[in-house]
Formats: sequence, C-alpha cells, structure tokens
Amino acid sequence: MRSKLVLAGLVALVTAGSAIAQKVPLDTIRVANGLASPVYCTAPPGDTTRLFIVERGGDIEILKNGAINATSFLDITTLLTSGGQEQGLLGLAFDPNYATNGFFYVNYTRTGDAATMVVRFTVSANPDLADAASAVTIEGPIAQPQSNHNGGCLQFGPDGYLYVGMGDGGNFNDTGAGHTATIGNAQDGTTLLGKLLRLDVNNPPTYIPATNPYVSDPNVLDEIWAFGVRNPWRFSFDRTTGDMYIGDVGQGAREEVSFEPAGFAGGANYGWRCMEGFNCTGLAGCVCNGVGITLPIKDYGHTSGQCSITGGYVYRGADLCGFDGTYFYADYCAGRIWTLKYSGGTVSEFTDRTAELAPGGGLSIASISSFGEDGAGELYICDLGGEVFKVVPSVTLVDCNQNTVQDACDIANGTSQDVNADGIPDECQCPIAPAIYCTGKVNSQFCSPSIAFTGVPKVGSTIPFDISASQMLNKKSGLLFYGLQPNGGSFQGGHLCAKLPITRTAVQNSNGSSTGTDCTGTYTFDFNAWINGGSDPSLLAGTAVYAQYWARDPADTFTTSLTDAVSFTICN
Repeated sequence: MRSKLVLAGLVALVTAGSAIAQKVPLDTIRVANGLASPVYCTAPPGDTTRLFIVERGGDIEILKNGAINATSFLDITTLLTSGGQEQGLLGLAFDPNYATNGFFYVNYTRTGDAATMVVRFTVSANPDLADAASAVTIEGPIAQPQSNHNGGCLQFGPDGYLYVGMGDGGNFNDTGAGHTATIGNAQDGTTLLGKLLRLDVNNPPTYIPATNPYVSDPNVLDEIWAFGVRNPWRFSFDRTTGDMYIGDVGQGAREEVSFEPAGFAGGANYGWRCMEGFNCTGLAGCVCNGVGITLPIKDYGHTSGQCSITGGYVYRGADLCGFDGTYFYADYCAGRIWTLKYSGGTVSEFTDRTAELAPGGGLSIASISSFGEDGAGELYICDLGGEVFKVVPSVTLVDCNQNTVQDACDIANGTSQDVNADGIPDECQCPIAPAIYCTGKVNSQFCSPSIAFTGVPKVGSTIPFDISASQMLNKKSGLLFYGLQPNGGSFQGGHLCAKLPITRTAVQNSNGSSTGTDCTGTYTFDFNAWINGGSDPSLLAGTAVYAQYWARDPADTFTTSLTDAVSFTICN
C-alpha cells in the first residue's frame, strides 16, 4: 500500500479555512485473497464483525477477524451451473430481521437448464454456518434463453420488500430464441426478463406485494416493479434516504446509472432496448426519449477499454470524511472507479478515483465484479481475480472522543470545535480531556453497550456536549445518570460507574429497528444544555462528572442494561 500521509497533512486538510469541507484522501487495503471468483460481499444488518463474500462457483465465505473461516457459510455448488461467465451464485441478501429469523436469500442459475432461482436459506445454530437443507424457493425457475445477462442482484428496500434484478436473457439487441419478437423481453410484460422485480418474502405462496404497480393489469406479471433494463449488474439503496441507484450494463456503446427516488410507486421504464444510456438504438419496443422513459442520471461510452458498468453504493459510513452521500461505481473491463453526488435532479462532484484507490505495493484492482457494504456502511471492492479490498482513508485514524467518527471528520463536519487549529477536537483538551472508563454490561442480545461523547463540557456554551450510547436494545426506555465521584461498585449484574448520590436525567426511547429485538438502539443527551439550564446547581466550572447510561432489558435477569462510562471536567 502506498505510504500514508502524515498526521500533519490531515491537520492541514481539515483546518485550512476553505478546505474545511474537503474530502479525506482515499486508499484501498486488501482484506481477503485466495478466493474463487468473488462477485459480491455484504453483512447482516448491524453485524460489524463479519463480511460475507459470495463466490460465483456456489460458496459463501465469511471474513472474520482478518481471515477467511475454514468452513464456508454455505456451499450450494451442486445446485447450480457456473459454466457461463455470467452464471452461478450471483446474489445474496440478508433478511431485515435476520437477527431473529436467520433468513437470507440467494440468486443463482440452477444446474441442468441454468434457470434463475431465488431461494431462502436459514442459518444454523452455529452463526457461521448456514443450514444447507433449509432451502425454500421464493421465485423461479425463470428460464434463461442464453448464458449471459442473468442479472442476479438482490437487495431489500427500505419498504422491507426484496428487489431482484433480471437481465434480458442474453444475446444481442434483446433478440433471438427466447426473446419476444418485435419488442424484446425488456419491454414485454409477460416475461420477467429485463425487469426489476419486487417480492414480499413474508407473503407466501405468491410473495407478491399488494402494492406492486401491475397487480391489477392482466397483461403484466405481478412481480414486475420496473421495465427496460438490459443487465442491472448491481443496484443498491441509499441506507439513509432510501433512493435506489441502478448500474445497467450496456451493449456496444453506453453504460448507465439510473435512479429511482425513495417512495416511488414503481412502474418505471428504463428504456432498453430502444435506448442505451442517452442514445437511441433504433430498435422497436418503446419510443426513444418518450414520455414514459426514465433516462439515466449518468452514462459513459466505450472508450479506453470501458465496456461494462459495476453499480455501487452511496457511502454512509463513518471513516471516509466528506464522502457522506457520495455514490461509488466502476467499470469492470477498464478497472476504473468514479464517484458522484446526485441531488435535486443534478449530478455534481463527478470524479475519477481510479488512481487514488489503486492499492499499490505490487497489488492491483483489475476486474471489479462488485462493491459491497459492511454492517457499519464501510465500502469494499470485489476483484473477480480472487481479492477483496476495503476503501479506507489514506491518513492516520484518530478518535480521541471515542464516538466512532475520526477526529478529522468531527472537525470537518462541525460536530467538534478546534479553536487552536491543531487537528485535535477541543473536547479532548479542555482542561482534562474526557475519558471513557469502567466496564459496561453485556446485554441479553450479547451486545456490549458503549458510551461516547462529542463536544466540550462548558459553562455557557451553546454548542452541545453530546453524550451518546450505542449497541442498545431497540425500542427500550433508558436514561443518562451521573455522579460526582467514580466507581459505585457492583449493581444488578453489572457495575455502577458513578458513586452515590447520583442524578438521573429524563427518560428516552432508544428507537432503532421497528420489529424484533436487536442492538440498533441509541441514546443522546446534550449535557451542556443540562448544565446551562440550571437543573443541577452543583455543575460549576471545574466540577468533575462521571456519567453512565442505564436502559431497560426485559430478558436480562435484572431487566437492566448498563454502558461503560465517561468522566469529564466542566470547562469555564
């Protein structure tokens, strides 16, 4: 990997006036190699310790603690054919309620006739091993006339439904055996080929959502969500906004990125086969540039070896300062990587990141088969040659306030102050930096609730000093309490990190997932507002405070959850 920038360079990046909003420079590091044609990687919701890697030949591997597990999570090599370059195990999606039901879904071309199958499996009692005998068919078999353009992408949308990408069946111009004469498959509502499908995996046996756009149309199959795609090789949903970005592979001229806003009712037509990107093909099937066509937001041509788009993700992680809301995508043939932002119908900040993301050190990213996201929203790149790379900052990561956001991002985003421009958030220097101490109590979901802070505890400050808690149970009551001395001893199966007497703040709800029980709950409390609101006259400048979160945990023996704690001195 290329030599990292020194920390001084990072300080200059985030403190130099007009450079406040600049993006942190990027790099890639290899996190896995020796794989067999990796085509995707992802993680279950909220799982930040494992990355699941899909191999086209039929295995799903787990990257855990920096190494690939000795035993595959799932091996379905006997169920599929991967003889064609675009056949095999092509997609994986974890159920939104995976933590409680253990369901996950795969897309593959089955052995024998190479038809597309969308199948549900269940994890076994071992969280690193699936139950290979638990298969339930959700959709299929869908006949594939040729070996290419099988689509294969699976993604759960913010509506909880499973979206399936289907190519047009292969061949040239969406024509030939197995393709609808005169209009092609992508414009024919009586075939699932060349479409985006939407399925309700909780509604057997049809799995059809009642709100799909064509359920009352006898001339269109109920599963269809959108028309007019050629081979949507990777689409994704922005995990913050719910917007969909679609990378659709072109034929001989243009590659495209299409967009569907969150809350859209379905029924879009993305134009293939009468359009390729912004180009008219001259083929029948729809009216080129017609009112019923949804044009892409970006396309590019087949120059400099470019020939096949690999759709990516809108970045919503915490490590890449300045990239929040930025879409990453690539070209498989040329190995090029780009980023852009899309808002209000306008593309901005379009940038070629290929050189910046080259790993160096004798390594290369050549055949980009897919991007992936882990449970924290960090980005990965799959190289079909057998490697997986992680996109990382090319600067030293420091998180003095332990809020899981690097200090450079805290300063650049305005969540922390840096009055003396030394690159260190002021809360870590005033006058004694707040510190995390004590030990939290593992909750009934085996998560470790943790406390963090952002800002400066200061008398008279209008800028928040936020004390937050993460890895809490969802939809549970909780509160921040504090004392003026540390270490209160054992308490309800955990440790009271502040000595009595203690003061309790207002009860909050942790929110998080709307169904099931998991560790997506969070709390935040602005202690500066508490100081300056006069709620506790003892909170004067120079006072040492020891704060901790308590929350309800019904399945715990003591029905209690406790975080670790933060100690701080109030500044003047």
